[in-house]
Amino acid sequence: MKKIAVDIDNTLWDFSPVFWEKLREINPAIVPPAIWNKWEFWETYVTKKQLYTAIKEIHLQQDCYLPFDGARTFLASLREKGFYIIIASHRAPETRAVTAKWLEKHDLAYDELHLSNDKSIIFKDLCAVVDDSPIVLDRARAAGVIRVGLRRPWNKGTDHPLFESLEEILAYLDHACETPGTGHGS
Repeated sequence: MKKIAVDIDNTLWDFSPVFWEKLREINPAIVPPAIWNKWEFWETYVTKKQLYTAIKEIHLQQDCYLPFDGARTFLASLREKGFYIIIASHRAPETRAVTAKWLEKHDLAYDELHLSNDKSIIFKDLCAVVDDSPIVLDRARAAGVIRVGLRRPWNKGTDHPLFESLEEILAYLDHACETPGTGHGS
């Protein structure tokens, strides 16, 4: 069975605008997501502790937010194509219940929920990784795993396969995961 890891934030739902609003409560001078042109955009505006506190607060309120319109179809299509879906997110352990509840509430198909600060520990048996983080995408490439993501300001300067929609990612995966010699799971 082909295994795939799919991120949540900025992949299944639009995390960045909510995150920006939360960070603006801490420092109103923080720049908007459209110009977050590097992964570490936050470093001159908030402390690491403030950053992680803001992220955790949002994750604990996950039930208040809707997934992207195409998220349900994307995950259902992956399942129909025979993928074992691991939802993988950098989230605190105490957010597991609310995250699982959100996935189930919105009928977002998955087989396993992996929450940790290091997604690369699950790369061993994966065919592909869908993520917006250039760091995760770099690690997937280094592990020989197919990597793909939605194009965002913080990842668009990379050489990773990036697309505008989950539908485009699905089409890419149809080809990439069927090509012999690509990814561990093919």
